[in-house]
Amino acid sequence: MRRTSDIHIYDRIRNQSDQGTPKEIMTPELLAMLGGGISGFVMKLIGSQMDHQARQFDRMITSQQYADESADAAAKRDGGVLVRRFLVVCTIFAIVIAPFVFAWTDVGVTLSRETNGFLGLFKSVQWHTVQGFVIMPEVRQTALAIVGFYFGSSQVK
Repeated sequence: MRRTSDIHIYDRIRNQSDQGTPKEIMTPELLAMLGGGISGFVMKLIGSQMDHQARQFDRMITSQQYADESADAAAKRDGGVLVRRFLVVCTIFAIVIAPFVFAWTDVGVTLSRETNGFLGLFKSVQWHTVQGFVIMPEVRQTALAIVGFYFGSSQVK
C-alpha cells in the first residue's frame, strides 16, 4: 500500500503546477523580445528620418551657396545697373513728365475699343482718337515693380 500512496504523492507533486495556474499566453521572455523588436524598429525609423533631414538640409545649404555665388557674380557686372537705371528713367518719364508735356500739345493718341454686336456674336473694333497722353496698364505695372524692387532691396541692406 505504501507503494501506491508514494506514486499517488509523486503524481500529485508533479501535476501541482499545472492544476492551480492557467496557462500563460505571453511569457516575460516573449514580451521582452517583442518590446525589443518594436523599440529597435522605432529607433531605426527615427534614425533614418534624421538622416533624410540632414541630407535635405545639406542640399538646401548647397543650393543657397550656388544662389549666393550667382547673385555675387551678377552684382559685379556693371551693365545691369545701367540698364535698370535707364528703364527707371523711361518709366518715370512715361508716368510723370510725358502726361504734362503732351497735355499742352495737339498730338492725338488713337485707341482701339472692342464692341459687341448682335447678341454678342459679332464683335467689331472701333478706333477713337483722344488728345493728351495715355498711360497704359503695362506702364503702371512696371512702375509698381520698380518701386517694389527698390523698396525691397533697401530693406535687405
